[in-house]
Amino acid sequence: LFPVGFKDGQTQSSPSRGDYFDEYFNLEDHYNIIPSVSRVSVGRYVGSGFVFSAVGSINKIEQVGDVEVDDLTYYGVDGEIKYSFRSVFGDKWFDPSLGIGGGYTWVDTFGYGTINGIAGIRFWIAQNLALSVQSTYKHSFDDDRLSKHFQHSAGLVFKFGGKDTDGDGISDKEDACPEVPGLPEFNGCPDT
Repeated sequence: LFPVGFKDGQTQSSPSRGDYFDEYFNLEDHYNIIPSVSRVSVGRYVGSGFVFSAVGSINKIEQVGDVEVDDLTYYGVDGEIKYSFRSVFGDKWFDPSLGIGGGYTWVDTFGYGTINGIAGIRFWIAQNLALSVQSTYKHSFDDDRLSKHFQHSAGLVFKFGGKDTDGDGISDKEDACPEVPGLPEFNGCPDT
């Protein structure tokens, strides 16, 4: 969790942390990390490069910049729609994506809605296994407490379902032309 600004109306306040990317990679001052699984995502490919995901996350906030805070619990529930640029690059292992989403975040006893911007990269090391890194910008609708912040994640992606050799969204088991991208109305074959 990388807050851009933090205000606690009850006990303390700290100044805004500057521009969005001033200290984006400053792990020592701005990152709050718990040594366990802290984000779980379940997604579904909906076609044409789009994936919809439901995400749950948990964290413990111990510091915001150079300001130490009591161990605040952080919970988030989000929906994401991402577009994969994998086919644009014509690559089978490099899979960048951009997306948008929204959700609800709780910090200790208060909660607020967020609208999210997402950028990520997956590196497919096997047909159904990838390494994933993602940054999510969360813009809060309650700017009086925990305002806009970044949430970063790194982990593994497991893809379930049938094999899709040509990447047209139709599994090889149901694809009449599994080696050539096609259309659903032609059972996975191109319109000739």
